[in-house]
Amino acid sequence: MNSYTDQNQAPSEYQGNLEILMQIPFFSGMPIDAMKLIAFLCTRETFRPGDYLFQEGDVDPHAYFFIKGKAVLTLSTPGDEMVIREYSENDFLGGLSILWISKRFFSLKAITDTRCLVLERDRFQKILDQFPQIARPILEEICAFIHDWESRLIGSHAEKCPPCRSSLGLSLF
Repeated sequence: MNSYTDQNQAPSEYQGNLEILMQIPFFSGMPIDAMKLIAFLCTRETFRPGDYLFQEGDVDPHAYFFIKGKAVLTLSTPGDEMVIREYSENDFLGGLSILWISKRFFSLKAITDTRCLVLERDRFQKILDQFPQIARPILEEICAFIHDWESRLIGSHAEKCPPCRSSLGLSLF
């Protein structure tokens, strides 16, 4: 029996990171050697209620997987802050942030004690350099995500929101 499967011992953080990565579609198509390296390079970070994981306008070079806790995603509007959605256990975000540099459109603030698996862009870029073949499954996952997102948008907004129609067509890129 492996030590991490023994009922008296918890899995190592590395083994836990690897198991998490294998469940995230963004990473799941990668060779195991690349995934093992990513698992080793990830960190686990804790955020308290009120802590920002990132703020609107930040150039945040991290991807986050929620191990526990909740955070709220908000967008600043004139004189207000609009809640977009909540993130919680088993949610992943920030895949694009480890692929290229851009400013965040939103703020993400912890609303409970939150623990995340975090991967930083520079570390991930070194893995891409070492394993260039991982780019294809990542691109395929991003394309599938864009296609599914646009399909849902068409189904929920195209008829009801004529001004929204001009925003359609991202999957044609």
